[in-house]
Amino acid sequence: MRLLLLTNHSPGPTRDCVSAVASNGKPITPIQIDVAGDSLAFANPVTDSTGNAFITYNPGRYDGVLVLVPTADGFEDIGWDIKHIRYSGKRAYYYAKLNGPGPDGRYTITQFNNDCEPSCAGGSVTSQVLHWDGHDYVR
Repeated sequence: MRLLLLTNHSPGPTRDCVSAVASNGKPITPIQIDVAGDSLAFANPVTDSTGNAFITYNPGRYDGVLVLVPTADGFEDIGWDIKHIRYSGKRAYYYAKLNGPGPDGRYTITQFNNDCEPSCAGGSVTSQVLHWDGHDYVR
């Protein structure tokens, strides 16, 4: 499979695209994602020992990690949280950092959370490290 990042270099936030072509030349449905500037990039290496592919992005405030989990027909559905906004979802970890790969050849994802108490600027930021369990990223 060949992965491509298609970016729009217009000023301000844009909707960029992750496109894939199967080894037989068949195109796979593109994945659109909201990004700001030139923040859409492949992880290095792109895949880890799980076979998942990783792309980093930033829609304008915090970094995110997009995980492409292969299926027979392409990739699992990203599961966007909001249908018309494309930066957070089941496989799009917003306010997150990619770590690794570690000695086991796997990436982990550090997911951050701000409780915004008493305000988002003064809130407490916590984090948790997520590991692949064969089906999902879990604590």
